[in-house]
Amino acid sequence: MDMSDLACWMYISRATILREDADQAIDAIVAVSRPRNAALQITGALVFSGDSFAQAIEGPAEAVAELRALIARDMRHAELMTVADGEQSSRDFASWSLAYSGTAHFVAREIERIRAAIHSEPYHSQRDLRRLLGELSS
Repeated sequence: MDMSDLACWMYISRATILREDADQAIDAIVAVSRPRNAALQITGALVFSGDSFAQAIEGPAEAVAELRALIARDMRHAELMTVADGEQSSRDFASWSLAYSGTAHFVAREIERIRAAIHSEPYHSQRDLRRLLGELSS
C-alpha cells in the first residue's frame, strides 16, 4: 500500500446493545472484523465501555471510507461522533487488524470526557483518544 493513501478515522458512539447481550454482540463484532480488516489492510483499535464504542480505523482511504459507511448504518451505534478524520503518515496500530479492549469504569469515564470535549477541544480529543486506544492495545 502506498503510504500517501493512508487514512485514519476515529469515532465515539453510543452503544445500543442491551447490557445482557453485550458480551455475545462484541464477540461477534470482533470475530467478523478481524479477518475482514486484515483482508482490507485495515488496522486499528476498538474499545467498548458498556455504554459507548471508541475506535480508530486506519488503512487505505477507500477501505476506511467503506468501513465508516458500514458503521454509520450499523444499528448498534447511535450518536456517532467523529474525533479525527484524514490522512496520516504512519500506522499507530500496525500490528493489530483489530485490537479490542473490554469494559472498564476508567475507560467509560475517559470516553465520556473525550466526547464532552470534541467540539470545544478537537485537537485534545483526538490526541486523548489516540493515546487511550494506544495504551489499551499495547
